[in-house]
Amino acid sequence: MDDNFRPSRVISLLFVALFVIIHTVDMQLTRHYIGNDWQRETFLPMSLCIKYFGIHISLWISRLLIYPFLFLYFMNWRKRCWYYFLITTTLLYWAAMLSWLWTLGIVEWP
Repeated sequence: MDDNFRPSRVISLLFVALFVIIHTVDMQLTRHYIGNDWQRETFLPMSLCIKYFGIHISLWISRLLIYPFLFLYFMNWRKRCWYYFLITTTLLYWAAMLSWLWTLGIVEWP
């Protein structure tokens, strides 16, 4: 590891907060708009979970996968690869969700 590189705590906490916010919004909107209609879900792992387990258990499965990931991140936040992985996944998650919000008509500007 390069001694000059020190991950910023502020940026780490900002991206963790952004990740938790977008995941929470995603799960609420999935429950409300997708429900048990697994064919309307575009993310294949979530679609299969909804198909075989139902919406409520699928939401809990998603939470049970995301929060241990965040715990692992906090255990390894000083490592450059975890730092960049968090930033990349958060930005990709936001990009995917914002496009979905526009297709739902939630964030249309007048």
